[in-house]
Amino acid sequence: MVRENAEQKAKRYLGEGRLQLIGVSNDRVSAQVRGDGRTYLVRFEDDVWSCPCPARSDQCSHLRAVRLVVAVGAER
Repeated sequence: MVRENAEQKAKRYLGEGRLQLIGVSNDRVSAQVRGDGRTYLVRFEDDVWSCPCPARSDQCSHLRAVRLVVAVGAER
């Protein structure tokens, strides 16, 4: 069995309907992403992405899933 990378997992989460956007604006995002064990609150605020998952990376699958569907800092 081949292990999924973060990008593949993010796309699977989207395909399985595991992402729920809570709030989106030009400079803030909050969303819930149901991972394989828990649901994580993903945020973008003050130009920083955060996710409390054990990966402790700004490139985790939860953050990647949200980034696939939102654009932050777009011109008004």
